[in-house]
Amino acid sequence: MATSPADITAIPADLMKLVEALHRISPNRFHAMVNRAATAAEWYDAVLALRYAANSRELRDTGDERVHGLCEEIRRHVARIDDVFQMALLPASPGQQREWEEALAADGHARQVFRTDGSLHISLLDADLQGTALHVRRAWNHVCNFTGSWTDFTIELDEAQAADWQARRARLRAMQEAIENRRPARAP
Repeated sequence: MATSPADITAIPADLMKLVEALHRISPNRFHAMVNRAATAAEWYDAVLALRYAANSRELRDTGDERVHGLCEEIRRHVARIDDVFQMALLPASPGQQREWEEALAADGHARQVFRTDGSLHISLLDADLQGTALHVRRAWNHVCNFTGSWTDFTIELDEAQAADWQARRARLRAMQEAIENRRPARAP
């Protein structure tokens, strides 16, 4: 996936080209949603809705192969976006796994976010790191809706996990700046 600052900042512009191409062929509400988003959080929520629609009848219910092709390109491109906005955390040890399970036990929604491999997929926008304590407010599991599950839990990371989180958060900040500094176009 993209790692250089130039790649990261190009991702939103590349998605917008796909959204505009789709809108020219088949006008849709996502063009305006993505364009009007003022913050990275609003933009990402619009992108999540777009991805869901690109995989559903809402956008695909057409016989136009160009629409189908653009929907596939959008889905692949959103995977690159997810790689910047989300992070998979894998426990470093069975002991850490137990600690995380105990930390999530109080929140019924949070207990459902563990994947079969024991990992947690979290939103980097909706998490804060204080030392090695990670406070998470949104996570994804394999059966949740497309916007993730809103939750509230804190887990302890080891030093390597905390360093990885900080590096990924820096990539997200670069994308946030690209999103929030763009000039939203007016929807037709």
